[in-house]
Amino acid sequence: MLKKLLLGLVSLIFIAVSSSAYASGHGKKEEPAEPENVAPEIGYYQISPDITTNVATLNPRDKIHYVRIKISLMLEDSRDSTIIADVEPLIKDAIVTILGSKEFGQVATNEAREKIRVECREKVTGILQEKFGKPLIIDLLFLSYMYQ
Repeated sequence: MLKKLLLGLVSLIFIAVSSSAYASGHGKKEEPAEPENVAPEIGYYQISPDITTNVATLNPRDKIHYVRIKISLMLEDSRDSTIIADVEPLIKDAIVTILGSKEFGQVATNEAREKIRVECREKVTGILQEKFGKPLIIDLLFLSYMYQ
């Protein structure tokens, strides 16, 4: 009888120790530490698909011309790409509006290409500034620029 009592006591202690060890491993989990302010990394966001639009024609008898460009935005912080995706339709519309207002002579030179790129960058920066209170982009890049 003493053996049974001793065996029961040892079993009870074993269960109590096992339970507390099990419970301590499954209690409130410690939250991972917030990452310290990580310096933003420059990133890129490609506008997709390429933008193709007609350029302005003053004379209805003139041949219709078009411009096709591939654009990438250089972001101040690569984590802002999701924000840019939300306003991509506004960005595309602004660029199409700028391109559509130009005549063929205003798009068909390297100097014109650079002027248009700068104008597009300023417009996109203004849109982002208005929407988010900061420009978010460093530059607007033309990866390809074709006109006909």
